[in-house]
Amino acid sequence: MRCHKIVILTCFACLLMAGCGAKKQSALEKPVKKEKLESDEIKRDKALLHFIEGASLDAKGLYADAILEYQKALQAEPNAAIYYAISRDYAIRGDFESAIEEAKKAILMEPKSIKYRENLANIYLSASRVSSAIQVYEEIVEMDSSNENAWIMLANLYQITDPYKALEIYNKILETDDTQLDILFQCAQIYFSLGKLQEAEAKIKRMLELDPDNRMLQKNLIAIYIKGAKFDDAESLLRTIVERDSSDYDAIATLADVYLDQKKFQNAMHLYEYLLSKGVSNPEFKLRIGIGILGLAEKDSTLIEKAKVIFEDLKEQMENDWRPYWYLGAIAFNQHKYSDASLYFRKVINMESQNPDGWWYYAYTIFQQDKYDSVLQIIKTPQSLFEKDFRFYFLEGLALTRIEKQQEAVHPLEKAYELNPKDINVIGTLALTLDGLHKYDRSDSLYEEALRIDTNSAIILNNYSYSLAERGVQLEYALRMSEKTITAEPDNAAYLDTYGWILFKMGKFYESAQYIEKAIETGNATSVVYEHMGDVYFKIGYKEKAMQFWKKSLDMDPKNTLLKLKIDIEKSNE
Repeated sequence: MRCHKIVILTCFACLLMAGCGAKKQSALEKPVKKEKLESDEIKRDKALLHFIEGASLDAKGLYADAILEYQKALQAEPNAAIYYAISRDYAIRGDFESAIEEAKKAILMEPKSIKYRENLANIYLSASRVSSAIQVYEEIVEMDSSNENAWIMLANLYQITDPYKALEIYNKILETDDTQLDILFQCAQIYFSLGKLQEAEAKIKRMLELDPDNRMLQKNLIAIYIKGAKFDDAESLLRTIVERDSSDYDAIATLADVYLDQKKFQNAMHLYEYLLSKGVSNPEFKLRIGIGILGLAEKDSTLIEKAKVIFEDLKEQMENDWRPYWYLGAIAFNQHKYSDASLYFRKVINMESQNPDGWWYYAYTIFQQDKYDSVLQIIKTPQSLFEKDFRFYFLEGLALTRIEKQQEAVHPLEKAYELNPKDINVIGTLALTLDGLHKYDRSDSLYEEALRIDTNSAIILNNYSYSLAERGVQLEYALRMSEKTITAEPDNAAYLDTYGWILFKMGKFYESAQYIEKAIETGNATSVVYEHMGDVYFKIGYKEKAMQFWKKSLDMDPKNTLLKLKIDIEKSNE
């Protein structure tokens, strides 16, 4: 029976095929279309499943696994949204190059999508490629000029690279709506940073029209007034704030600072004392008060100790803050207590090793204690930290000259000059050092260069004229330069001696004696001045007096072997 059924089904199939023979072509076409549709639908479903799985992995923070799922989704069906998702995950993982590549593919598939372009711009920003982000936002506003958010973002980016362009965009937005506080504030900040205080003031005032009781805006306006030295305006607004709120210690401290700028010292001191009487515990306020009182100490030196007490308290309160030590160091430095100052500045650099001024004052206070070898050891560290800071090479050169290593001093002094060719102290010290090494062409050139920068620099005029006198050249020119120094500082022993010595070299011995005697009368004469006085007396025939001054000079400088030889020769001729 079963065999019969198989035979019947086979015969039926043959008949079915035969019956359909005339429609064979169309019967074959329909299954192909249906299969393609079914295949596309399967791919879409497959892509969707992988995409959903990728999104699920994203939610768990498994970004690498999510990328693999998204890539499987792409294999099933390429789609802009998938490229977008992959780019975001690469960006999160810090692989910005891959993120940029995938973001660009999303844009290539949907070039009109603002969202995908914003994504690319954000990735550029994460990769610190601001100029590329700007370019993308330029494309966005070109596609949609009414997109205010894009314009604002573009202006924000231009604040970094082209603040004037940022202002142009912000002001264009404000032309249609000047009530946008954020944009007004951004404009004010940019104008302030560019030093355009009038424009910054106008923007803040417009904001205050919209929000007249905003204390932060009032204080921003005060900052602009102070920056522009409009102290009366600053005082007026501060007084208004303080009258309304006597507990605003920041405003009171700022008003005291303004009084200080106006030289209303009693008013300033009254407010500082008021703040202290209120037991202000905030260390930042106490620091401001200390700085303010220290500023007043220029007029009243008795206030120095008061400021010092505040900073001593603050170094306990702010134990990890270098600033109290800085001001204590400054006080000790100005009192010529260099040992104490060096300890304070050492604390500064221990807490803030990237503070070049801290390093400078630390090294310089060691220099002032005549510890030149220590200076040469210390100075290497700030030289490596601040390679472009000329001061540390200058101080090295000075220290080397003090230990009679003039030849070695030339290199660091040349380096300091290279870094800051306009600094009179550097030029003068390098010129003096080369002068001592008899490299007169270069030293004279440097002296002339220094005088082009400051024609009235007394120390340059003195050193240059003395050098010419020692060599016995250009004595008239030397005398004119030296005359300027004694006119400016008539009681300066060194300058009086130089003028007298030039006259000596010109053979005007009696006139020379008058000026060298004046140098000695100041009470600040060096051993060289006494030797010169002896030379003058010797020339005019007063040999006993000459010997007295030479011996006095030798007592002051026992290492002067040439003078000792001069005395011995004169003794042998008696």
